[in-house]
Amino acid sequence: MTTITVHRLDLQFDADQITQGPAAAQVDQALQLINLALQREPFGLGAQLFVPRDEIEIETSLQPSTD
Repeated sequence: MTTITVHRLDLQFDADQITQGPAAAQVDQALQLINLALQREPFGLGAQLFVPRDEIEIETSLQPSTD
């Protein structure tokens, strides 16, 4: 079996759309959903994302006021 490892893969997702809770919990939920999709049969890659905690960056942007 050949294993391919991709380093420094960036993933951005819009929190609060399909995940809920504190930012760290949303990261865990998003990774779980992505891993389920990657492993789904019959076309799944059998792949899984592993993310070290020190590689996670959480940004919050404030929406401009429409007053």
